Amino acid sequence: MTNIVVIALKEKCPFCEQGDVFKKSSGLHMPEMNEHCPVCKRNLLGEPGYFFGAMYVSYGISVALGLMEFVLLKVVLGIKDPIAILVPIVLSMVLISFKNFKWSRIVWLKIFPPGENTSFLTEESSANKQVQEAEKRRRIDGVILNRRVGK
Repeated sequence: MTNIVVIALKEKCPFCEQGDVFKKSSGLHMPEMNEHCPVCKRNLLGEPGYFFGAMYVSYGISVALGLMEFVLLKVVLGIKDPIAILVPIVLSMVLISFKNFKWSRIVWLKIFPPGENTSFLTEESSANKQVQEAEKRRRIDGVILNRRVGK
């Protein structure tokens, strides 16, 4: 199994590690995802709102990049001027934003595959499911009992 960072940098399917997750585009257009992996045919889009959590991954990537640049500029190169430190950090975040968008979605796909059991993410708890299953069994038992009695 390949490292998640390598998969994200290659922008390949996190499941088969061969198919492209994003359609090929040129210029400064917003990256467009393939609906399914061209190789393994796995769903890549998930339900509406599925990639909401990828924003947190994107934020983490941006913070890590900013911290690495800060350390490079302040500690290694010894730059003292705050503007001379801030401008390259902001510029790099803007320049890498489209790649960050892609990487965060690929990492999110790897961590939380669409269609997998994600009931812990929904409002419906396992206790609520157990109650519903018990009620369903009681209804089925009641129907069977009524048929035996002849009602």
